[in-house]
Amino acid sequence: MTKARTPDSFADAMGKVIALIGAAEAANVASQAAGRTYADRTMYEWANPDSGTLPSLAVALALDTAYQLAGGEDAPFRDAFSHQLGMAVDQQDVCRRELVADQVELLRESADLSAALIHAAQPGASPLDHHRALVEAQQLDGVLRRIRRRLPKFLRLSMPDGSGRTGV
Repeated sequence: MTKARTPDSFADAMGKVIALIGAAEAANVASQAAGRTYADRTMYEWANPDSGTLPSLAVALALDTAYQLAGGEDAPFRDAFSHQLGMAVDQQDVCRRELVADQVELLRESADLSAALIHAAQPGASPLDHHRALVEAQQLDGVLRRIRRRLPKFLRLSMPDGSGRTGV
């Protein structure tokens, strides 16, 4: 049974290499690149999306080279790495854009609260004026809570723990 592989994953890249040059030749290429012997089953293990094992960068480069020399289009490991890098950068960029949107909303809600407080502090202010000020304060508090939840995620970005998590 063939396992479904995520497109542009390293398992998918290895599957493409095996499909073009075969597991035995891939094992030979990997063995020469690493200076140690790899078995065919290791190639299938690298193609297994559930295994969690990957070739080294030097081996992946050698496999991409062999793939191209055998007539393959592109370079599967390079393409997988490039795709995953792009996704990681995009994810971090999304976090930054969301933080900027939070900042814009913070400014707007702060201004709304300031205006509501001025009205509520006026002589003869109605209960509705006080209610509006309370609602504005709660809306501002919601934005501040969202910002407080988002900021620690940026700390994880700058101090990686090896989990592979991004800022969002």
